[in-house]
Amino acid sequence: MSKAIRKRRIMGILLLFILILYIWFMYMDIFDVEGSISSDRLKFLSMILVFIISLFTREDALNYKDLLLLQIGLFITLIGDLFLLILDSHYVLGIFLFSIVQILYSFRYEFKNLKLTIRNFIIIFLSLSITYFIVNKLVIELDFIWIMGIFYAYCLLNSVVKAFKAYRYKIYPKPNRHMILIGMMLFLLCDISVAMYNVFNEGLLYNISSMSMWLFYLPSQVLLALSGYNYE
Repeated sequence: MSKAIRKRRIMGILLLFILILYIWFMYMDIFDVEGSISSDRLKFLSMILVFIISLFTREDALNYKDLLLLQIGLFITLIGDLFLLILDSHYVLGIFLFSIVQILYSFRYEFKNLKLTIRNFIIIFLSLSITYFIVNKLVIELDFIWIMGIFYAYCLLNSVVKAFKAYRYKIYPKPNRHMILIGMMLFLLCDISVAMYNVFNEGLLYNISSMSMWLFYLPSQVLLALSGYNYE
């Protein structure tokens, strides 16, 4: 058996396990089923497998720089999920980590004008922080998590826009550019669901958003992990 065939089989097995976990935890969430292992742990396990998929890329990557940015992004995503999903604490740090992920993906989709992009992110973050301290001291006390949420939203929208541009100008070959665009759109839908979940404390929209977060999130991560491969 050749190395390429062996790798494809391993990838197929990993994707099958992820699909099984996806169906399993979505069933638990939709029907509010308790099991010997929690839905959150199944979700985190699926994200570990997603990261492992990216590690199998190696010499089959489109290019080293693209793969490195992708793998670092997926690793930081995994750490962020650890804080927000498993430990259920350090929310500001978790959102900050996801902001870093989106910044890395922005670099991945458009590496030119890197200094300008970094400067813009720093200016936005400092402006939001200064606004927070002024409002917090002079107007009303605010939780810093709101500032991090706004900063993350900016980072996310920035990377989604750059993913659209990368698709439009065919920066990536097929099917990679389709995976990136669909993956980032699903990422956006996931975070819209997260926002709805935190705004609505009960009711239909709250229930829908609580399930739709991971409905969109895991497929987005799988597509992004696979987008680093050279399929030609």
